[in-house]
Amino acid sequence: MRSSKTSLQSHLPKNPHKNNRSLSNTVVPSFGHSLYSIEDSFKGVVVRMLRALVRHQHEHERFDSSSVKNILVVRQHDQLGDMLCTVPLLRALRQHFPAATLTLVTSPVSYSIMLYHPCVDDVVNYDKSRLLSSLRVLARAFRGKKFDLAIVPATVSISFTSNVIALLSGAKWRIGPKSLNGVSNASAYCFTTAVDLDWNNDARKHQTWRNLDLVRPFTIETDDVTCTIGLTDDERKTATTLLAPLHKRFRYLIGIHPGAGKIANRWDAEHFASVANRISKEYHAGIVVTSGPMDREPVERMLARLECEYLLVDHRPIREVAAILDGLDLYLTNDTGTMHISGATATNVLAIFGPTDPLQWAPIGQKNHYISAKDGDIASIIEDEVFDMAGLILQGLHRR
Repeated sequence: MRSSKTSLQSHLPKNPHKNNRSLSNTVVPSFGHSLYSIEDSFKGVVVRMLRALVRHQHEHERFDSSSVKNILVVRQHDQLGDMLCTVPLLRALRQHFPAATLTLVTSPVSYSIMLYHPCVDDVVNYDKSRLLSSLRVLARAFRGKKFDLAIVPATVSISFTSNVIALLSGAKWRIGPKSLNGVSNASAYCFTTAVDLDWNNDARKHQTWRNLDLVRPFTIETDDVTCTIGLTDDERKTATTLLAPLHKRFRYLIGIHPGAGKIANRWDAEHFASVANRISKEYHAGIVVTSGPMDREPVERMLARLECEYLLVDHRPIREVAAILDGLDLYLTNDTGTMHISGATATNVLAIFGPTDPLQWAPIGQKNHYISAKDGDIASIIEDEVFDMAGLILQGLHRR
């Protein structure tokens, strides 16, 4: 490695147990801003109503894990990474309550990726942009279910909506945040047991451990903090058929994802192309380029510089992409949603981090690696570092 600007590791974190303004200076709210103000006002009314409804609720009896038969977990955050970092919590619940039925409420972004997860019995797609229809979906999903336990994980922000869903579930015991890093939860009254979650003194603690901190006071634990998805046999067979011709022709198959929703998280697409050309030549590797809805510009720049054969995986359903990644030898990716998905598959991962802390967000496991810009600028990571690390990973494989 040539530069001291980056760190490079396999990711196995330790278990941490007044009024005289002129008209020209007056700020006129935009229509969108007005909508947000209306939404905030509506939430304020709902908060007061719900607080009044539960004001006289007595403390529930002591938590009795032996009587838990139906569990609800509400994680309707819009980011794939947040959802997949919750998987160890779901695993801990499944291990602690092996006979219980576990229902997960999630967002449209995460719904399909969690659809067949082995730790979950039912997945409910809650689309907050379609409030009335989503409320009907919840009503149907909750009908006939007597929830004993509802859990609302929170690591980045507190979700009023999630808290209210837990309350409306009617669960006997409801666990969620009382405060988050010193900020009080205004809707903590939705819970029968609210937990103070504070990582100000442990700011680099991984998101998976943070999710588990919510249930740790109830001795709900797991030793396995890796992430899984739960691909079906049919999904794997479809991906195998697609990749079979490439596996016959090349020694390795290398996936590359040059895009990212956040521009600051994008390593230069031309660097990806250069690394791909070198890997293809020196390791007799086939190249598979993945592209999402926001990745057109970096993908086009990368493809324009490729001097080797490649397969473009574009506009495919997310589970199909996951199955394809599962059949690769190595996946080079920016810090984005597909990084978290690849971390939950069998493929080896080399993630490139800029401003985001990999100790909090990089996929966990021996097969998962990252390179991080110490100065927070992803542009400071040079091509040789990525190529050299990719080579080390490939040399460690025992395939073909």
